Amino acid sequence: MIESVGLGAHADLRPAQLSGGQNQRVALARALVLRPRMLLMDEPFGALDAQTREEMQRLLSDLYRSQPCLIVFVTHDVTEALVLGDRVIVLSGQPARIADDFEISEPRPRSSAWQRSSETQALEERILATLHGAGGSRGQVRVTV
Repeated sequence: MIESVGLGAHADLRPAQLSGGQNQRVALARALVLRPRMLLMDEPFGALDAQTREEMQRLLSDLYRSQPCLIVFVTHDVTEALVLGDRVIVLSGQPARIADDFEISEPRPRSSAWQRSSETQALEERILATLHGAGGSRGQVRVTV
């Protein structure tokens, strides 16, 4: 599993010797080694820089193709929701209620052309409008892969 997350060359290192992105890869490998039917991920890439975050998104998509399971992915990043999700559920603030729920039919991995398309821009605007209109409180985006 360490090989599948791209850390084969670092297998002998201790956690303190790894970068934040590498530690996230270890955590993902640890979760996937048991071949779960469901994986719950709460803001797993939130503390990563943009480049590492994008690499982790690609890695997660690749691992999903080789080891499919239901992934519930919580994120506050609208772009991340659109890149990773097959279904996006937007929750209102407290008390949390489903404010919007839609599916994305574009196959993964989603190209940068799709990410810049008018369809994607409309979905992003839909999510943001829902979040801003959710009773004035901040909502959250939940993604199902």
